[in-house]
Amino acid sequence: MTITNISEDLKVILERISGMCFKAESILSLCIDGFMKHKIDLVDSAQEQTMAIGEEGNQLRKLLSNKAAERTINKEQVKSLLATLSSIGLAINGLDSISRHVRFKICEKILFSYKGLDEIRYLFNATRDILKTAGDTIATKNEVFMKYVVDKSLNLEKLAVHYEEKHEERLITGECLPEASPVYVNIVDSILTVVWHIKKSVTRLFGQW
Repeated sequence: MTITNISEDLKVILERISGMCFKAESILSLCIDGFMKHKIDLVDSAQEQTMAIGEEGNQLRKLLSNKAAERTINKEQVKSLLATLSSIGLAINGLDSISRHVRFKICEKILFSYKGLDEIRYLFNATRDILKTAGDTIATKNEVFMKYVVDKSLNLEKLAVHYEEKHEERLITGECLPEASPVYVNIVDSILTVVWHIKKSVTRLFGQW
């Protein structure tokens, strides 16, 4: 079900939920830059913003819970928004995991192979595009945008599995250093967490469980 004829109060909340996706995109950009440039301060900034966006999610949950108690409110719309917000919250947890693993990589001076760097960079940029489009999806309630998020997420999940298989081959041949392996895998898995829950957030908005 597409949300239509939404009340002004819920519309404001919907816009703030949309804004969380755009903020998440900015957080991921900081992680990418920190990862590529080995800049710990960028990762620290990402972690600070992750905490702030998590707090905003808590505030919106309280607002929606209060709205649900109102007699005239459309409870199906509130339920849909709560489900969407919950999935975005889990995606934010994935972002926090990304920043922690990138921070560890920088602090421990762990080096990735050139192929590993290219793979992680591609996954980062593709995920950033998904986050932006998810924000647009929620803001406009556009099913074409929603389908783009779902399709790109599914393709990215398949690609990540392929990358992990290639990573294992590099590990066997010695192209990838053993100490880099768990960091690489953890970053990929954290990216997949973000993508999976963002995909869920937009489908929940449209009632596709």
